Amino acid sequence: MSDPVAPTFPPDVRRHVVRLAGDFFLNGAEAITKAIDTDLVTGMIFLAIVRANVRHLLEEPGLALGYFEPGDMPSEAFRRPVSVYAIARELRLPYETARRHVRKLLAKGLCERGGDGGVVFPPEVNDRPEVRQAVATNFHATVRYVQALADAGLVATCGPATDATVRDVYMPREVARLTSDYFLSTVELLTTNLNLELVEGLMFLAITRANTLHVTLDPALAATYSGVDEIPPDALRRSISVYALARDLRLPYETARRHGGKLLDMGFCERASDRGLVVPAHVHAREDFKAGVETYGRITQAFVNALASAGLAPSQAGGARSVATPTMARAR
Repeated sequence: MSDPVAPTFPPDVRRHVVRLAGDFFLNGAEAITKAIDTDLVTGMIFLAIVRANVRHLLEEPGLALGYFEPGDMPSEAFRRPVSVYAIARELRLPYETARRHVRKLLAKGLCERGGDGGVVFPPEVNDRPEVRQAVATNFHATVRYVQALADAGLVATCGPATDATVRDVYMPREVARLTSDYFLSTVELLTTNLNLELVEGLMFLAITRANTLHVTLDPALAATYSGVDEIPPDALRRSISVYALARDLRLPYETARRHGGKLLDMGFCERASDRGLVVPAHVHAREDFKAGVETYGRITQAFVNALASAGLAPSQAGGARSVATPTMARAR
């Protein structure tokens, strides 16, 4: 995973930025899974297939120019199938697990068989009303997220695009692509930095979010516990049950219970007095976790820069500087 830019925000807000980022990811992932009516693991596989099919368009300038023409979508001739094995390896999933989830996508018509036995995303899926709605929902959520990051001190290091056609016609689709890349970078950081399987990584992020959601939403607490070394104490953490995790991530309860047990065995979380799960402060204080916070800060800076280049900057929130935190469901 690339680590392309140094963050421009003060070092004492990186942990707050990561809390905002984790919440944005989980809310966005929920929107994706609802749009395609599936669980979160299948949703991440769906995003990985879409990105793999057109990754070469982003790496070859001549092809990218045609792809980024406002209003155009890459034709089937430009999409390259990806193997289930490659998706399993990228997302750190057992091959049989990846194959099972791909079969769900095939049954729903969200991907189809391509050349060399790979799978490819059919362009006509973009015209489904639920997918169009998800793109619009993602765009508005990203506007709020960019504003929240700006209020925290993270701003783009490049100027925003001003072309009206790009801004009004092309930007929502481009924002969806950039957000998908950002989500998959989040997954890669969770699985690689923490050496976790996909489901364990997603559950770890959801537990962490639930433990400190009230800190993210409270300006005074957010400011107090904003730096890499400023970790909320265990007394502030609120546990979350395995049942709530399964519901929020749209996972079977037994799957959530099994992977929650693995996180407990590995020492990534503990049981609270109410039997819910908590990631304790001493885990967040580990050097590898601190390094992950710093890396995610740089990934987020790169994401904000890319959004600005596409035309999305805080000023496009309709001047709503008061939008300082994302909207989200109350932690359970």
